[in-house]
Amino acid sequence: MKFIHSKITLIFVFLFLAISVKADKVDDFVRSRLAERHIPGAAIAVIKNGKIVKTKGYGVASVEFNVPVTTETVFEIGSVSKQITAAGIMLLVEDGKVNLDEKISKYLPNTPDSWKNVTVRNLLNHTSGIKSYSSLDGFELSKRMKQADFIRTLAPQPLDFPTGTDYVYSNSGYSLLSYIIEFASGKNYWDFMRQRIFAPLEMNKTADRDFKFVIPNRATGYEWQNNGLIGRDYNLTDLFGAGAIVSTITDLAKWDLALQNDTLLKKTSREQMRTPLTFTNGKTYPYGLAFRFSEIRGHKLVAHSGQTAGFGASISRYVDDDLTVIALTNLGESGMGTLIAQGVAKFYIPAISLKMMPAKPDEAKITQTVNSALLERLENKPSDTLFSADLIKSLSTERAKANNLRIASLGAIKNLVFVGDEMSEGKKIYRYKAETAKRLFLWRFVFNSEGKVAEMTLEEEE
Repeated sequence: MKFIHSKITLIFVFLFLAISVKADKVDDFVRSRLAERHIPGAAIAVIKNGKIVKTKGYGVASVEFNVPVTTETVFEIGSVSKQITAAGIMLLVEDGKVNLDEKISKYLPNTPDSWKNVTVRNLLNHTSGIKSYSSLDGFELSKRMKQADFIRTLAPQPLDFPTGTDYVYSNSGYSLLSYIIEFASGKNYWDFMRQRIFAPLEMNKTADRDFKFVIPNRATGYEWQNNGLIGRDYNLTDLFGAGAIVSTITDLAKWDLALQNDTLLKKTSREQMRTPLTFTNGKTYPYGLAFRFSEIRGHKLVAHSGQTAGFGASISRYVDDDLTVIALTNLGESGMGTLIAQGVAKFYIPAISLKMMPAKPDEAKITQTVNSALLERLENKPSDTLFSADLIKSLSTERAKANNLRIASLGAIKNLVFVGDEMSEGKKIYRYKAETAKRLFLWRFVFNSEGKVAEMTLEEEE
């Protein structure tokens, strides 16, 4: 019996050590990315098989006061707010107060004639054609705009496309959805959210980012410019239900768990949110009701990211692996939340590592062009021989040049392999894996009719 007891104890010790090693590697990864990408602070949560297995803060919530990030630090979550607004609409659908396929004019007075075919569903899945106000002047938070002002200011803008025929991401749609919530519920948007979502799920630190409110443990947002941190621009757009929610990593873990069962929404509602949209011509697109759909190395991913001045967020659920990774950061550089969330996920799902992508037979001429384009880009010398004029312009910004120098600092390319191609929206996309001494990169290339590189995107690195 003593021998058996000792053996069981040893097994538990080994299991504990294995979990500790994984935790240490995750922590090392997050800290290294913070240092490399100049991110002041971040928080992550990992939910596996319906259980929260890790929540942790890293770095600082305030550089000025050297306040550390904890699991209770409050970050802006940007467009991750859209999931919560969409859930608010679905609660009203369940109440019988909103119909997804009803015209929005039923719920919103004084909408222009150009919006006459727009339904609630069109707003939710970005197929309305209504122009996003985030690219327009006149929608600043300081204006404290009411519904009538918002619609009157936005109404003169022509539709980007006929309703239902295309997908263009629009913050306007989610502000209009917030007003629909107010109309259908008879309550202020924030009161409705507190009563129907935040309080029932005990998301006690989730609220409105408006700076007139004093929010304990609120993180400060930053940008990286000219080789240094700067405070973000505080002339903020009023994002309302499109992106004005602040939350903590602990609260967002509760949010994810609630979406895995009937705690908040019925199964039928959750299934509708996670169904790809259908255009009027019958074709589908991988976006639902505030959820994006994709695959990484054959593993289904349902996700959404968020970005505001000074902050980045990502919530990613690997459906078949029953794994969710959430990341919050207080740097406004695009994609930082996703960078961290995806990197953390690879410790729990090794099969999605870039190392697992096999080389495929390539076209020698294209591979040679790709290799030359990488060399020119990382030297910040893109030529009109290889690159389109539009791409040269986008690679000539100070931000792009700085990122190229960062990538170049991670070592020369010692191995470049073709890993696959696909057709998407009429374009042929080529993907190449580039290996340096310190990092693996996955690059996406598109060529124009002249054979020049028209798109060149760094999709992943590890």
